[in-house]
Amino acid sequence: MPELPEVETVCLALSKVVNNAKIVKTEIFRNDLRWKIKKSLKKDMENDTFKQPFRRGKYILIPTINDNIFLIHLGMSGQIKVSETYETLLKHDHIRITIKSNNEKMNTITYNDPRRFGYIDLFHKKEIAQHFLLKKLGVEPFKKELNVDYLETIFKKKIKCIKDTLMDQGIIAGIGNIYASEILFKAKINPNRSVKTLKTEEIRSIICATRQILQKSIKVGGTTLQNHLQPNGRLGYFFQKLQVYGRKNKSCNKCNQLITVTTISNRSTFFCNNCQI
Repeated sequence: MPELPEVETVCLALSKVVNNAKIVKTEIFRNDLRWKIKKSLKKDMENDTFKQPFRRGKYILIPTINDNIFLIHLGMSGQIKVSETYETLLKHDHIRITIKSNNEKMNTITYNDPRRFGYIDLFHKKEIAQHFLLKKLGVEPFKKELNVDYLETIFKKKIKCIKDTLMDQGIIAGIGNIYASEILFKAKINPNRSVKTLKTEEIRSIICATRQILQKSIKVGGTTLQNHLQPNGRLGYFFQKLQVYGRKNKSCNKCNQLITVTTISNRSTFFCNNCQI
C-alpha cells in the first residue's frame, strides 16, 4: 500500500498541473471502488477549477474554487497517471479527468487501480473535519505537533509495541509497514519493544528518524516494490536505500549480522537483533 512518501510524491506531481486548472471533463468508467463513487460527483465537478493540492496522511486533497475538496485515496494498488495527451484507456483505468490550465494547455489525470481498494470522493470543504476517512487521523510527521510530549502522553496509555504504534494512523498519519521498519532501524529500537519502556531520548530518536526516513524517500520518488509508480511513469527509487525491509537473511549494513523477520499484527517486520535494542 502506498505510504506517506508515495502519496506525497503523487501530490507534488499533481501540484505542477492542477493548480488553477479548469475541469473540462470527468469520465467515470467504473464506480465500484472500495466504496462506491457518488453518483453526483461528475455533475458536481462541472465548470469547477482545481486549486493547490495537499496531503493529509495517505490521502491527496485538491480544493476547488467552488469550495469543494476532491479526495484521492490510492488504496493498495492505485496509481495516478498524468499525460498531455488523451491516451488509450487501459485495463483498470477507472476515472479520467481532463483539465485545462491558464495557458490553455490540456492534461489528463487518470486513476488506475487493479485491486479497487482505493477511493475517489468530492465533498464540501466544511465537511473535512468530519469526513469518514480523515476525522480520526493523528498528527502529521513533519508538523511540530509530533513531539516528545505528545508521544509520551500517548505511550503512557498504551500497551502495544512501538512498531504497531507507529503504524496507528490515529497517532501519526501516513506511516505504514515499510517505513515503520526503516524508522526503527534508524532509531536503533527493536520493533517488539513496548512503548511503555521507551525513554525520552529514545522517543526523540524515533521522531528524528521518522522525519529523516520519510524525507529521504520523498526526494527519490518513494518506494517501488510492486505497484507504486510516479505520475510520470517512473519508479520510486527508495527501495535501493532500504536497510532492513525485505532483506531477510541478508547482512545488516551496520554490523553484518543477518536481518531478522518476524510477524507483528500479521505484518512482516524486519530488523537487526544486534543493532536494535
